Amino acid sequence: MESDYGLTEYASGEKLENIPCILKEMYSDFKVEEILDDFTVLQIPSPDFIVENSAKNQPEDVKQLPKPDFLDDQIIEKLEERFAQKGEPVVIETENLSKEDRKNIHNYVRENYGGKLISETKDDKIIVSHGHTQSTRKRKHWDENIPKETHFTMCKENKDTSYALGIVSKFLKVPPNHLKTHGIKDKRGVTSQRVCGRQITEKQILDLNSILRQIMIFDVSYKNESIQIGGHWGNRFSIILRNIPEDSQELLKNRLASFDKLGFINYFGTQRFGSRVSNTAEIGLHILRREWENAVKAILNNALPQHLEDRTVGFAIRCFQETGNAKLAYSKLRGAQAFATIEGSILKCLLKGGTWQQCITDAIPIQTRSLYVHAYQSLIWNRVASKRVREFGRAILNEEVDCGKNGENLKTGINSHFDIHIPLAGENETFKNSIAMQWTNEELAKDNIKPEAFTSLHDRFSLGESSRPLFVEAKNLEYNFIRYSEPRALLQDGLKTRAIPESERNGDYLAIQLKFDLPSGCYATVALREITGEDMSKISMKEASFKLKNDAETKVEDEIKVE
Repeated sequence: MESDYGLTEYASGEKLENIPCILKEMYSDFKVEEILDDFTVLQIPSPDFIVENSAKNQPEDVKQLPKPDFLDDQIIEKLEERFAQKGEPVVIETENLSKEDRKNIHNYVRENYGGKLISETKDDKIIVSHGHTQSTRKRKHWDENIPKETHFTMCKENKDTSYALGIVSKFLKVPPNHLKTHGIKDKRGVTSQRVCGRQITEKQILDLNSILRQIMIFDVSYKNESIQIGGHWGNRFSIILRNIPEDSQELLKNRLASFDKLGFINYFGTQRFGSRVSNTAEIGLHILRREWENAVKAILNNALPQHLEDRTVGFAIRCFQETGNAKLAYSKLRGAQAFATIEGSILKCLLKGGTWQQCITDAIPIQTRSLYVHAYQSLIWNRVASKRVREFGRAILNEEVDCGKNGENLKTGINSHFDIHIPLAGENETFKNSIAMQWTNEELAKDNIKPEAFTSLHDRFSLGESSRPLFVEAKNLEYNFIRYSEPRALLQDGLKTRAIPESERNGDYLAIQLKFDLPSGCYATVALREITGEDMSKISMKEASFKLKNDAETKVEDEIKVE
């Protein structure tokens, strides 16, 4: 699997002996804590952590406005009744009121009743009713003294970042594109990351904790700046590798010593390319060729295996493939599937008359759609990186071969192998004379793609970095061997689950807990590959997990027979 995507070499320059293991047997085996650019680690809270549901620092603009003096108590009582339950609209006569007075009434209704009551001016009267209409005022009043960007930390378990944001945006009643993050975090794991949205109150955000499942939100603050993709330093990983052979401890210790010194080849991991019908790099190639219809259909077809047993998304995709009727297909979706999935966003765009291109450039959030083009760039980068390591290893040669981050010449004895950079596919003046750029363009030519094809996508896709370090050093490496007796025993805390206590850390099974920090854009699975020599792809790990399950069942059956 890994070799299909160019992962063929090792930093040590040797073919490593495999150390069998299982990754992500449990969600809590893979924990990712985002590290901000000031090196603050967004720690995942313990299961005992209680999120406060009321805001400590609610902005002045969302506190209740005082009752206008010209409104009598009888009108206020009627408004309170309508707020509590539906009924006849409240009519406020405006014949003797000034323009400013009428404005104050609208503000009072909007701010004090949380959007549940709406006010409209009709025939010299203000009509206050229960619910929303097409003419509902959407603009929020926001104190100019309060920064407009609301930042918060989101922890999630076993959910895609895009799906989690879709859920949060739905309950906040804002479009998914309204929420921004530094990047995408793994689905199968427990992760933390910073999120921001414009003009959302702390109370609105914290109140979601009472209805969210496997998502936790806390640590709200107001800032002037929005979050930018790739704007964090990196991630802190805490990973459990299970079912390690009994005699592998010394070998692992030696590997970890080498890993700590030499680092690893900074490949893009297999998760960048997916594990379904067509990989994401192929979708990116369709986009670069402006084959929008092929790209959309590949995205839908790619999702189908995941939803074969699903009576929502799976049925919807099959319905569209068979009938071409986006409206009918969209009607098959239920609940969050309609608004929090890429497939739902595409079908909704099509039923509203959107073009194939708009399904990509408008309906899919920028963080997600950019991944397709990134995946193709990543595939090319992996191939070139492997060629560079095969031919020259970790050695620094001359400026015609190697370049640093900003295209500067590298010198033996001054620079280390961690300073070598390989450019990503695209127009890149900084690296245009390097051999790595030459090899990159040769790879692009095989697919009939020219470097300038990337440049014209910049306005709708975040293409990020122009180069990538060939080797990366993991920071703050720690490790610990753990014994356990049950194959699926919890060895790390999850959002709501606890690891087994120290008193139960014994048994026939052996695991290793690894902790280390990686810069943004680096893959923990690639680092683990350098330690274990194993194919760490999702498919490979699933096969190892399945084998462990079968072995455990056979062991139980043998014990029963003996009895």
